Amino acid sequence: MKSPLQQIINKYKIMKTDDLVKLARDNDAEAQYELAGRLYMGKGAKKSYELAREWYSAGAEQKHPECCLALGQMLVQGLGGDEDQERAAELFKIAADAGNRSAMFELGAMYAFGRGVKKNYVKATKYLRMSRTEEAIALLDEAAGWWKPAAEQGIAEGEYQYGVCCINGYGMQSDFEEGYKWIYKAALRNHAKAIDAMSQIYENGLGVEPSHEKAEFWKKKYCEVTGTSPDKVGLKEGDLTVNKETEGTLNEEGNK
Repeated sequence: MKSPLQQIINKYKIMKTDDLVKLARDNDAEAQYELAGRLYMGKGAKKSYELAREWYSAGAEQKHPECCLALGQMLVQGLGGDEDQERAAELFKIAADAGNRSAMFELGAMYAFGRGVKKNYVKATKYLRMSRTEEAIALLDEAAGWWKPAAEQGIAEGEYQYGVCCINGYGMQSDFEEGYKWIYKAALRNHAKAIDAMSQIYENGLGVEPSHEKAEFWKKKYCEVTGTSPDKVGLKEGDLTVNKETEGTLNEEGNK
């Protein structure tokens, strides 16, 4: 059975363009999105990037996620008007916060390359992991190169992020032993997410024998470092995606 949203979208897709225009002028964001798409593609309406951009802009003003994504992509390419990387990043953020995975990829890529925003590998990694699209996963293959130098310099964030890259197999074959080593180092420096990861590693048996005692130790440590209530402990962004059924098991010293 189709969801109410799917039914609404389908209704607009089969609507005549003249009827769409009327609804779009009445500030119907779904109609604005559909009309802009027809103008962009030249299907059911004469192709016009300028008009498509205008209607995507109207929908974006109402924070319609797909309009924000589409307008952002047009701004990045300079289609239908001037290029505006900074505004594109703002629009991708609105769409990403609404759960649009394509926008998460676009925003993550902008942070990775410093387009429209200051280069920020932490945010790039965050949004690319959240996206989980094929494009995002492909770009994450470069993440190990972003983080390894920082890890080798003893920077806790670099140790944690590079450890996650090793475990998840970004740009390399998954190596739990190496990843565990770096995350453990970061945890010893009181890096909150690394401590959190250690608790999850032992609680869920990710490459190690599950240990309630060790999981509780790291949970307590996390609460001490962050002031967080014990019931709030847990990786919020799903950083570790290792398949625990296919990974080798480590002993207490972190060796296979």
